[in-house]
Amino acid sequence: MPLALPESTLPHPSSAPALNWGILGPGWIASQFAQSLNNLTSSRIGAVGSRTLARSEQFARTYGDGRTRACGSYDAVLSDPAVDAVYIAVPHSGHAELALKAIAAGKHVLVEKPMSLDARQTSRIIEAARAAGVFAMEAMWSRFLPIGNVLSQVIESGMLGQVITIQADFGARFEVDYGSRIFDPALGGGALLDVGVYPIAFSAMVSPAKQLLHASGRMAPTGVDASFTAVLANEDGSTATVFSSIETDSPQGAWIAGTEGTLELQRPICCGSALVLRSADGRIADSREFTETSPAAGLGFEAAHVARCIADGLTESPVMPLDESLAIAQTMDAIAAKLRTG
Repeated sequence: MPLALPESTLPHPSSAPALNWGILGPGWIASQFAQSLNNLTSSRIGAVGSRTLARSEQFARTYGDGRTRACGSYDAVLSDPAVDAVYIAVPHSGHAELALKAIAAGKHVLVEKPMSLDARQTSRIIEAARAAGVFAMEAMWSRFLPIGNVLSQVIESGMLGQVITIQADFGARFEVDYGSRIFDPALGGGALLDVGVYPIAFSAMVSPAKQLLHASGRMAPTGVDASFTAVLANEDGSTATVFSSIETDSPQGAWIAGTEGTLELQRPICCGSALVLRSADGRIADSREFTETSPAAGLGFEAAHVARCIADGLTESPVMPLDESLAIAQTMDAIAAKLRTG
C-alpha cells in the first residue's frame, strides 16, 4: 500500500465552547493570540492586565468587545470572577510566579512556552495545578494546528517504520542589542529558552529523550547561549539532533527518518508550511501545504483545544500533557548545564 498523508481530524475552532479569557501581559504574542481568538473562536477577552494601565486600556480597545476590563495589575485579572482561563504571555522569567498565582486563584492556565525557566519551576506549576484540580497547559501551539494533527497521526500510525533519526532546527537572527530581553539572562534570554524549545518539543513529540549525548554552542557576551547544537538519545533507540540560534537564520525545518519512509516539515518549524512524505527509496509519496503559518492565523486552534478540554472536565491536555512539558524542561536544563560548563 502506498504511503499517504492522512487528513486533519481537527474540528474548526469556532465549534469549541466559549471561554472568557484573562490576558496577562499585553505584548506582541498576546496581540496575536487575541486576533486569532476573535477571528476563529466564540471565546472573548474578559480582562487584560499589565503593570501599566494605559497598555491594558489600549489592548482592550484594540482587541476587546466593549465589555473587556482593562486592569493596571495582574492580580485584578486573577480576582475577576468572570474570567474562566488565563493566558500568561509575559516574558518567561515571569511565567512561574503568575502561573502559581493564577492556580491559587482557581483559574485555568495556558502558559506561553517555555512553561518556565527550568524543570524545578515547571514541576512546581504542575504540582500546584494538579493539587488545585484546575487545567494547566504549556502553549505549544504547533501541536494544535492542522499540520500538527496530521503529523501526530503519521507518527502514531507507524507508517515510517522504525524511527532512526530526528533532525530539527530553529535559528532566527535577532538584532544585536545586549540591553534587550533576548540577551538578558535574568529574563530568560538566549536561543535555548526563546526558540530552542520548538525543535526540542518536536523531537519529544516523536520520541521522548532519555539521554543528552552532546551539546555545544556559542555564548553571547551577556552570558546567554547565542547558538547551540544538541544530540539526544531517545527511548525508541533513535537519535535526535537539534539546533537553535538567535544569531543566524537557519532553514527552520524538521524531519523524521524511518526504515519505511521519511517525513519533512517545511519552514517554519513553529507552525509548518508543508509536509513532504517520502517512501523508503526517497521518492515523494505525498505532500500537503498548510495555511496556518502565523500566530494570528493559528493560536485560536490552541485556545479552542483548551476550551474543549475544560468543557470535558480534563485538567490537562492529552496532546500536550504536563509530564511532557516537564520532560522538555529537564532536557533543556541538561543542555543549559552542558553549555555553561563547555
